[in-house]
Amino acid sequence: MNRFPHLALAGAAVCLSGCMSMSRSETVSALSTDWTANGRVDEITLTKGELKVTPQFDDIFKAKVKAKLDACAGGTRPLRLEAKIDRLDKANPVMTTVVAGANVLRGEARLVDIVTGKVVADYKVGQTIVGGRFAIVVMGEAEEQLSEAFGDELCKQAFPAPK
Repeated sequence: MNRFPHLALAGAAVCLSGCMSMSRSETVSALSTDWTANGRVDEITLTKGELKVTPQFDDIFKAKVKAKLDACAGGTRPLRLEAKIDRLDKANPVMTTVVAGANVLRGEARLVDIVTGKVVADYKVGQTIVGGRFAIVVMGEAEEQLSEAFGDELCKQAFPAPK
């Protein structure tokens, strides 16, 4: 099966329409069903490598991730999210205008029972958001965009909506 026509079509759609998100996330150790149903994230800690981010990044990240988690994890048992960001690449505005660009985030998310201090889940979080010339404004807000994507990924992996 030749994938080139599909990739070319997807690339053209991105250039014409806006953004496309790709996940490279995985579960290292899953949250138990009890925690999924009854957990909520009360605290967020963030560690990061040598990233080129604004001085406001920590506050942006915590606020955006907390807002996402508040929407998907509304239980009564308190958790702490220990987030670690290893990579955060922002799209080059010139390249995004001409062809396309990508905002990339790679990191880890650990959920810790605040009462016992025990790690109850561990996830790898990876998001790549590709945008074309019509998405230049959205792609320019990389820190906000990737922080929301981190929260979305954690919601999908740890606190999926009931079926």
